Amino acid sequence: MERLIKIHTLGPKETDSCSAAYYFSQQRTGDGDISIILHDSFETIFRHLAEYCDDLLLLPVAFKSKKIHSDWADIHYRFLTELKLIDGFIYPLSDLALIENQEYSINQTFIHPATESLLNAYLNEKKQTTIVRFSSSKYSAYRDYRLKNARYVITNLKNVQFRKTEVIQKKYQVNMLWSVYKIQAKELIK
Repeated sequence: MERLIKIHTLGPKETDSCSAAYYFSQQRTGDGDISIILHDSFETIFRHLAEYCDDLLLLPVAFKSKKIHSDWADIHYRFLTELKLIDGFIYPLSDLALIENQEYSINQTFIHPATESLLNAYLNEKKQTTIVRFSSSKYSAYRDYRLKNARYVITNLKNVQFRKTEVIQKKYQVNMLWSVYKIQAKELIK
């Protein structure tokens, strides 16, 4: 009898992590039934790792967290015994864009921490400043940007519902390396 394989990654369904998980599961159809479990943040997964022992974790190498001050390398090396790297693959992110709202209410930018260098390069080039707010995903960054009527966002183009006041300032096509870990032990974060 084949066992159910559970893959934990970042949600909601609009995220690149979710798309990559579906891609990975389609490549592994001979391995049995696969269930993709979406979480509101990678930090949430890390806090509950003990509950997911023997499941899989799908994590992009661009992972970066302002909440726990860690990136992919920190997680990979710090938890060599708790997370066993078992696979990796290349799968592109959905096209990204840096969007400017020209009738913003607040001079803030909402981004995922992994895209911070893209924002900094743009701001340096244009000699502009903004207050940066970090979100757990590019999708939630877009949601927060719309809710606050902020100035900038970096998000996936597929999720954008354009308004007349918005202009695409930069577009990005990004290939991503995805790491697949087997979860072997305790929580990473208390």
